[in-house]
Amino acid sequence: MIRLINATKYYKTQGEKKYILKDVSLTIPSGVNVGIVGKNGMGKSTFLKILAGIDFTTSGHIVSNNSFSWVMGLAKGLQPAMTGRQNVKFICRIYGKDEDEIREVCNYVKEFSELEDYFEMPINLYSNGMKSRLTFGMSLAFDFDYLIIDEILSVGDAGFKQKSRKALEEKMLHSNILMVSHSMDELRELCDVGLLIDKGQVTYYDHIEDAIQAYNKLNQLQAKKICSNDDLVFANIQEVAKHYKVRPKSIQQALTKNGSHLWLKKVFWYEGSEKIEFKVWEKLRDDKEAIIASDGLVFTSTKEAYYFYKNAFPNVNLDLHHIDEVIQRDGDSKLLNTKFQYISEYYEKHKL
Repeated sequence: MIRLINATKYYKTQGEKKYILKDVSLTIPSGVNVGIVGKNGMGKSTFLKILAGIDFTTSGHIVSNNSFSWVMGLAKGLQPAMTGRQNVKFICRIYGKDEDEIREVCNYVKEFSELEDYFEMPINLYSNGMKSRLTFGMSLAFDFDYLIIDEILSVGDAGFKQKSRKALEEKMLHSNILMVSHSMDELRELCDVGLLIDKGQVTYYDHIEDAIQAYNKLNQLQAKKICSNDDLVFANIQEVAKHYKVRPKSIQQALTKNGSHLWLKKVFWYEGSEKIEFKVWEKLRDDKEAIIASDGLVFTSTKEAYYFYKNAFPNVNLDLHHIDEVIQRDGDSKLLNTKFQYISEYYEKHKL
């Protein structure tokens, strides 16, 4: 059983309090698998971190006699200068494992994560996907009452996803899960009950389907259409990205920055907001390290771009210096079928 007693969690942003939990009191019964839904930015991941003991409530309490895993897939807590093996050994010693048990856990995590030689390399060389596979394997190697899962089942290629799902289902014979996922089908298959997090409030549902229906209804009420200066209106970011043949994240970047999409040289805004004019991203204009990709994404460095594509295309043999090298050569990456330019050169070329 998990009890929230007047639990409050907030962050101060620009002098205002952003509430993740606001005086929440509820009880989650024992022996159930819990699916957690809510719009982006409502605090689902923060709630999981609080349960895992990585973060804490501002006031009030969360009480349980159960043991909780760390957030599966979350790299926070890993020591970046240490190798994968050293990190696993470190966790094993915290949990009181002897040398034979440590050896057994290391062998299991290395085999499960499919990191191969990277298991002996520092974490700071890992992509986000590699870190996720490492922490997933570590969680499965220990026994917890609750496994905490944040979108981890989407990591890796089809074979790894299938293996992860099978290993998780075997673990669920003896453990329960607390799971955040944007896949409603995944939640339906794995979870019994549901929590809806919205604007600091948490609502408990005895059936996961009821939580999903409440979440869908909330989305319908709050969804805003997206307009473009082509006089087109789209239902969501995915529709925009599909129409213009760019990545959804690049449309999200444009909406978040100032409405301007640099690669498409178009502007986007939410319906009901004021139409805006195309503007350059002033903070990046003179940044010699910032780059722009032909699928619309803007990165603050080539290393940031490397980690994004390494995670997006785990089957591509991408070297850490690949994007640096293609920019120095001609900007075209045959591996990624994407062109990269320094943003200062892009501004000069297009006279922005």
